[in-house]
Amino acid sequence: MRLADIQGQHTAIRALLSSIQRSSVGHAYLFTGHRHIGKTSTALAFASALNCANPTAEGDACGNCLSCLRIEAQTDADTQVISPSGNQTKIQQVHEMIRSLSYAPLSGKYRIFIIEQADTLNPSSENAILKILEEPPSYAVLILVCTNPNSLLPTIRSRCVTVRFRPQRIRDIEEILKKQFDLPEQDIRLIASCSQGALGRALEMAASPTFMEERKFVLEQVKELLYGPDVLSIRTAEALRKRAEPRKNSEDDRTRVQRLVEMLEYILNWYADILALKIHGEDAPVVNLDFQDDLRFLAERYSRDKAEQCLKTIMATRFYIEGNITPQLALENMFFDLHPSRD
Repeated sequence: MRLADIQGQHTAIRALLSSIQRSSVGHAYLFTGHRHIGKTSTALAFASALNCANPTAEGDACGNCLSCLRIEAQTDADTQVISPSGNQTKIQQVHEMIRSLSYAPLSGKYRIFIIEQADTLNPSSENAILKILEEPPSYAVLILVCTNPNSLLPTIRSRCVTVRFRPQRIRDIEEILKKQFDLPEQDIRLIASCSQGALGRALEMAASPTFMEERKFVLEQVKELLYGPDVLSIRTAEALRKRAEPRKNSEDDRTRVQRLVEMLEYILNWYADILALKIHGEDAPVVNLDFQDDLRFLAERYSRDKAEQCLKTIMATRFYIEGNITPQLALENMFFDLHPSRD
């Protein structure tokens, strides 16, 4: 992938190309922005540009040389991606990176490490990275990708070139989806709305044969719980847990944890809509366009404080599930706390 292929992040791409053109590539970058907005894709495209054997006049990657092809396939020895182990990026992973950085690049100009979800670095990992940033090898480029930069040590942030990624306009995402997918107009509008400006997420949802069905299943379960007694929490948790189990003979290769995390995203958007209606009134824009009447009714049953607490509860549950806490127990506790009767 080339930087020119990244859609909707013109300011970020212009800044990265400028650093290449001016020969002022930094040793550390901090890519910040919402999930699925293109940060990791851009990091890989930037790595391709830095180590491309035949760069364009603008400094972008050619996309065809051996280095570009290896980075695209994520098999390049000089460009590595570090992903969290569970809900943390652990010190062992960082130590392995430090050992690799003691060697010069094998074929490219730079040895590049992309640290995904850098906001999951534990304190030991952060301190180890800080030591690298204080005296980096001349060929080292670290790209920290995160959604919450304030979770990182200020001393790390101060040593990084910050590149901010902005949500795209929903209207622009709708136009991109129309060009790439043959879907009904109402589905295009709903997917664009659910993406909340994250093009990568919109493309994933549009390409998924199960997104519409799975989202509706989750929200119908939540709606049934909220209209009924809180004792339904156990049944609702069981329904989602079973739904998240990997399916035999399916092309869907997501793990149970990945499926549960996506379900929690649907529920998080649901409560974000309730909070928006609570704050701004019934004319507030909502993500879940097909549930507007239910959301307006439920907004009357929640106080603002309760709606805000629900969002925190869902995010905490996501953290627990990614950390391998028993899903059934985590979901049961969450649904009990989400019920409007428990204000």
